[in-house]
Amino acid sequence: MSKIISLIFFFTTFYFSNPLIAQSEEINGTEIFKEGNAFYAQQKYEEAAAKYFTLLANNLESSEVYFNIGNCFFQQKNWGKAILNYERALVLAPKDKNILNNLKIANENTVDEIETIPSFFLTRWWNNIHQLTHSGIWSMLGILLLWGGIAGFILWLLGKERTQRKQGFLGGIVGLTLSLFVLVLAYSSYKMQKDSGSAIVMSKETSLKTLPDEISKEILPLHEGTKVEITEKITSWYKVRLENGEVGWVLESTLEEI
Repeated sequence: MSKIISLIFFFTTFYFSNPLIAQSEEINGTEIFKEGNAFYAQQKYEEAAAKYFTLLANNLESSEVYFNIGNCFFQQKNWGKAILNYERALVLAPKDKNILNNLKIANENTVDEIETIPSFFLTRWWNNIHQLTHSGIWSMLGILLLWGGIAGFILWLLGKERTQRKQGFLGGIVGLTLSLFVLVLAYSSYKMQKDSGSAIVMSKETSLKTLPDEISKEILPLHEGTKVEITEKITSWYKVRLENGEVGWVLESTLEEI
């Protein structure tokens, strides 16, 4: 029982310490967000972006902040930074239609046309579950299921009737099993939000190389706004996979992680 209580305490702490949920007491985030919106309405996009970056610097991270930053760069036709921030917004709100629409338009303004290969169906299924909500909600749901499972076992131990004890035992098994699945999902979702494993090409043009050095053969040129998956790092080089499955090496300085 002590181990179960420790687990509950861990995920409760995880939930309330999640930077996506925690509120900063040092600044008035709502006011700064409104100031950024006011600058944006006046077409002062650099000033607006500066306000939104202030929120990020104070750990007030949200899909709305990243979306608005993306819009500022979109208006300045800075497609690389626009795509980067739309992708960051999607990590937090993967079903948001406005983000998806603006990201699509931004991608249409990039040079590279890379065909996307469908991922393995189990990977798609797992990612689709992740996208239902963010890690904070998953962790809260997991804690509730854990408490429900514990309540079931208490009923099994203390129930006066056999039917009650059977129902409590089954409820405990189901609750703890589901809570384990959901808490694993919460942790996985949290890790994905902190490190998506993907990046955006920020240079106007760079080379996808066969080996992590300047003199190796170029596989193909990559341009600003192209999304890549990072699989390995050696010194100042990233090994990346394109959405069409092509693999090669790119200089770290030409990318920015989502």
